[in-house]
This record gives sequence, C-alpha cells and structure tokens, in this order.
Amino acid sequence: MTDPALTVLMTVFNAGRFLDPAIRSITGQSFRNFEFLIVDDASTDGSVEVVEGWALRDDRIRLIRNEANKGQTPCLNQGLRLARGRWIARQDADDLSHPVRLFEQFQFTTMHPEVVLLGTQGRMVDGQDRRVGLLDNPLSAVAADWTAPFLNPFTHTAVMFRADILRDELGGYDENYRIAQDYELWTRVMARYPVANLPERLVCYRHLESSLSKTGSDLAFAEAGKISLRESERIFGRVPEPAEQKLMAAFREGLTSESRTEFWRFYERERRTFEIAHTCDLRRAAALHRLKASGSLLASDRRAAVAEIWRAARTDGRATAGWLAARYL
Repeated sequence: MTDPALTVLMTVFNAGRFLDPAIRSITGQSFRNFEFLIVDDASTDGSVEVVEGWALRDDRIRLIRNEANKGQTPCLNQGLRLARGRWIARQDADDLSHPVRLFEQFQFTTMHPEVVLLGTQGRMVDGQDRRVGLLDNPLSAVAADWTAPFLNPFTHTAVMFRADILRDELGGYDENYRIAQDYELWTRVMARYPVANLPERLVCYRHLESSLSKTGSDLAFAEAGKISLRESERIFGRVPEPAEQKLMAAFREGLTSESRTEFWRFYERERRTFEIAHTCDLRRAAALHRLKASGSLLASDRRAAVAEIWRAARTDGRATAGWLAARYL
C-alpha cells in the first residue's frame, strides 16, 4: 500500500460527546489523501466504541488502544512513531477543523517546501459550539520568534509538520512536559527551521471551564515559564531580570490594571531592539498582543480594556478591525 501524503494524529481519553463531531470534521475534509491515526489512552467512557464505529465506515482510520493510561505526551510520541505520512497534522479529540483546513495547509507546504511547521488562526467555542474567543497567531517566522518568549506561537490542534524533522531529527515531544509539550517542541523547531501560520481561521478550539483543574493550570503556567525563559535568552540575547519575568508571566496569565503599564514599557523597549536587529515590522503581532490583554482586562477594568483596543488600533488598524469583526460580528 502506498503511504498517505499525511497522517492526522488524534489522542483520546474520555472525550465524551465531543469526539464524534471532532472525527467527523476530519473525515469530511476536502483533502482526502491521509490516514487518521487515533491513539486511545485507556478510555472508560465509550470513546473506543465511537472510534470503532467510525473505523467500520472509513478505512483511513487506524485505532491504537492502550491498556493502561500513559498521559497525552507519551501518546503523542506513540502516534508519531506509528505515523506513515510525510506530514503529520494534529487534531484534538474535542476540537473541530474547517473542511478545507488540510487542503489549505498541504497546498501551502507544496508551494513553500522550506516551511516545516505550519499552523492556522482559529476560534474558541464552548460546549454548545458558541463562539467565545479567537486564537490569533503570528504569520511569519520572524513574528513567531518575537512572540515565543511571551506566548506559544502556534495552536496545537491546528498544526501540520514534517515528520522527518520533528520526529526523526528532533525526537518528538519532550515527555518531561505534560501540558506545554507543544510549545516546547515548536520553539525547538523555530530555532532551526522556517515556520509559518496561515491567516485563515481553520480550526475551532473547544474551551471548557472544566478542561483544566487549578493544579493543571498551575503546571501549565510553570511549564510555559520555563520555555519562556529559554526563548527570552534566544530572542532578547539575555535572561530577563526577575521583575521582567514576573511581568511576562502576568501577560500570559492575564494582565491586570496594576501590571499593564510596566509590562508594556518592557515590551516596547524589547520590540524596538528586536525590530532594529532584524529590520522587520511587528505591528500586527504587537496589536494582537494588545488585544489579548484587552480580553483579560475586560471583566475587571473595562476602561483599561478599551484603552488596549485603542492602542492596538493605533499599532495596526487593519489587524484590529479584522479582530473586532471576527470577535463581535
């Protein structure tokens, strides 16, 4: 049998009622030349039966069942080892992909073979598929580099990447990371190879209030902090001072009225230095970072949130107008 052009990799653990539509969003893709590799991590809620039912109807689906629960990161590496496609696309078990997602990504990589990691923009939806937010990622490799010390530049459920590079050369996901394993891997890729994000919103990320416990949230931020420190040294050329590290952590977790002024003073100082060194324009990325801050401020300080939107518009009016239209229209 000829190997497929790409493998769609999904890991599942008690995905519940969201698994069926997640699978349907992949099997209904306009691009057809893929295998759909699903690794079930010892689910107990009937997820296996859902996948088996789909596998009977679509022979592109390969189900791998673990007898004991391993955790997501080992399951991702398990899937990487078994994948037959030259390209691997990720899809989480409760998220949704637009019908042309794989086509658009595969077409881009065909036209830009130097790119080894490609993501998209996205939307956030709740358990009833209602839009609750946006996922905005940097478009170019330079903008992704600038973003990396502050935030993950890619949405995990939206990426497509070269198997031979990420799996065979870089060794896949670091199993020391339980939650931010994708952020850690992408930054290792970015240090060596060209990357990009498409401008289209081609995935819906399922945001559920119960998705992450307080313990899980603390671990996610702790892991992200370690990666941020490493990326700061790579991008800024220095390790940020402890006070600066606290400001960066505040940005990731949600700026407050008290922290925003000091954070933006630090941010703009580093941005000017980076832009001069790389002769680049980061207006879109900076505007989207302002818009992220506006979201975290909205509940506690509406005036500060509006001020952030205004500053975003002054930084990049086109990006801000597009964000407002996608968010509220």
